[in-house]
Amino acid sequence: MSSRTALHLATAVLALAACNKSNAKVDAGPGDATGDATDAPADAYVPDAFVPTCTPNTGTTITTVPFVNGLTQPVMITGAPGDARQFIIEQTGTVRVVKAGALLPTPMLDLDALVKSGGEQGLLGIAFHPKWLENGLFYLAHTGANNDHVFVEYHVPMGSDVADPASRRELLRFADPFANHNGGMIEFGNDGYLYLALGDGGSGGDPGNRAQNDAVFFGKLLRIDVNTRTGAKQYGIPATNPFATSADGAADPRPEIWNKGLRNPFRFSFDRMNGNLYIGDVGQGGTGFPNPNLEELDVAANAPAINWGWPDLEADRCFKPTSGCATAGRTPPVIVRGGPGQAGWTSIIGGQVYRGPCYPNLDGKYFYGEYATGQLWSFTWNGTTAVGDAQVVAGSLGNITAIHDDGLGQLYVVLHGGSVRRIVTQ
Repeated sequence: MSSRTALHLATAVLALAACNKSNAKVDAGPGDATGDATDAPADAYVPDAFVPTCTPNTGTTITTVPFVNGLTQPVMITGAPGDARQFIIEQTGTVRVVKAGALLPTPMLDLDALVKSGGEQGLLGIAFHPKWLENGLFYLAHTGANNDHVFVEYHVPMGSDVADPASRRELLRFADPFANHNGGMIEFGNDGYLYLALGDGGSGGDPGNRAQNDAVFFGKLLRIDVNTRTGAKQYGIPATNPFATSADGAADPRPEIWNKGLRNPFRFSFDRMNGNLYIGDVGQGGTGFPNPNLEELDVAANAPAINWGWPDLEADRCFKPTSGCATAGRTPPVIVRGGPGQAGWTSIIGGQVYRGPCYPNLDGKYFYGEYATGQLWSFTWNGTTAVGDAQVVAGSLGNITAIHDDGLGQLYVVLHGGSVRRIVTQ
């Protein structure tokens, strides 16, 4: 999240609602929509089209309904391919399971002793292997001692709701000079690779200019292959990464890098249909910096070597220096929020495109939010512009920390106060 906005604990009481769907099977996929088929992992899987057992609701008015409550500082919800359960991570270090509409009392995994939590740190990301139904593997991103960034793999035995703690495998660990701007979102792309979002290293204004430095992970979107190994690494380097053939010395570009120029990409996602990449990048602003509180939403076809601009640019304005900054080769944001007339925007929360079966009039709509105001917004990307961008639910839902789907296509809003709501039409 932003250095301006610490996460706070609140309590909310909500009831339960759900839309039932049948399990979707998984079949071998040829690669993503960017033409990277020859580089896809040998066992890359993508879900088939969702098969609804709900009665599609053709309403056009967007609202949210209660889904689950009783959580402690939830920051993310997701699903596993073809799995009807929902999985929620709590900032303090626990993975919770919602099964048949009920929050199970026993966590799937408790990492409280391993997670450094508080402020912007904690258990921040979760993703399930595309072949989950066969291998039971899932992945977590959390902060640890010494402000370390830690990315790990765990296994869940077939038919169980509880992970095996002894199955922990660390993929990547490295220290952060500061405790903020952790990013932390992880997601499998439509190409079968795992993507990891890293903030710029923290403090304010990217004092080390790390987001433009290819020799460090900070301020980057990384892309790795969890199914293979490259040298001594606990993962493989996809051949089409921009620096895949780097000598990988201390001053060399990191071969894991996919995109760069990000400040704090707390939440990003892929369109399940076409693989397009959506990133909510939290802005700087604040006393002593040149711009007002600018929040940006980035959208593009998922492609290598995109430079999103930070810290040369903050959203669509110069940051370093305040005029005459480098703009060549930088991809501008699609949405800029904050500044005059848009008070309250302090931490944008990137969301996801709806591709579920139950609400056909939501198909193709991207939902995003704002942590402090609790507002939910939506637009449709036509390839060049955001069409119909508007706030879609009146008032504040609460402190939004994620907007994400489950394994069967339904979309949820996670509220840090302790609850999750489902996006529906009426």
